[in-house]
Amino acid sequence: MSAPVPIAAAEGAAADPLTAAIAKLSHELSVLPLNGEKVTVGGSFAPSAFALTNYTFWLIVAVLLVAAFFVIGSRRASLVPKGIGNIAEAGVEFVRNSICIDVMGPEGAKFFPFIGTIFFFVLFNNLLGNIPPALPGTGTVGTTFTWGVIVFLVYNGIGIRKNGAWGYLKSFIPSGTPLALKPLMFVLEIMSHLLRPLTLGVRLFANMYAGHIMLGVFAIFCALVLEHFTAIGLIVLPLSFVMQVILRGFELFVAVLQAYIFAILTAVYINGALHASEH
Repeated sequence: MSAPVPIAAAEGAAADPLTAAIAKLSHELSVLPLNGEKVTVGGSFAPSAFALTNYTFWLIVAVLLVAAFFVIGSRRASLVPKGIGNIAEAGVEFVRNSICIDVMGPEGAKFFPFIGTIFFFVLFNNLLGNIPPALPGTGTVGTTFTWGVIVFLVYNGIGIRKNGAWGYLKSFIPSGTPLALKPLMFVLEIMSHLLRPLTLGVRLFANMYAGHIMLGVFAIFCALVLEHFTAIGLIVLPLSFVMQVILRGFELFVAVLQAYIFAILTAVYINGALHASEH
């Protein structure tokens, strides 16, 4: 959990309102407890020390929305679903057919519950974060890295179960590798696998957090121009507003894209573990 960015000094710098506004934006995008207590880095991990943060709150809201979406979508099942049921069915078929089965073949269908959970969790958190004043639950590295670790443990567990521990480890050395290069290839493959949780988590976090930074910066430009209007503001204001609209649409695209990337990479990793003996 990261400490809130202090803003008192920046707010006191009246001569530089842009610096103060950016400091306030950084503060608002920090992980902040809802009870107003100060967050300390490396504090107690006792259950009594738990604090509901702004990101955790919206993460819970997103999970409840996912549950409500599928509960409502599954009611009154019919041959021709309507409304939310139609959207839910289309989403399920997309993940099952276009991700699980396309990547892993027919056996990929049995992994749909896991991959589908990841896809819709990430998707709803990403989309909710685009509705002010909500924040994306995927906007903290703690959430995204945790999912990366879960994926790492699951696909390696599948690989060991399918091929045996020794058979799975042997797959880290591609067939046909010269004997002298086998130790090096094994070490490189181990490092590659260990980095996967990090790359999964950082990719998702960086895209969601950076998008909100950009939206906030152009919102600051709009606010400063309206507060301190000058001749150059006639150019800055419309350009900042147009960028807000463009970035908002781009963020919606990125929200869906990142959910798809996270899910399809999970399917690729599971497929690789299933067929490790063929490498």
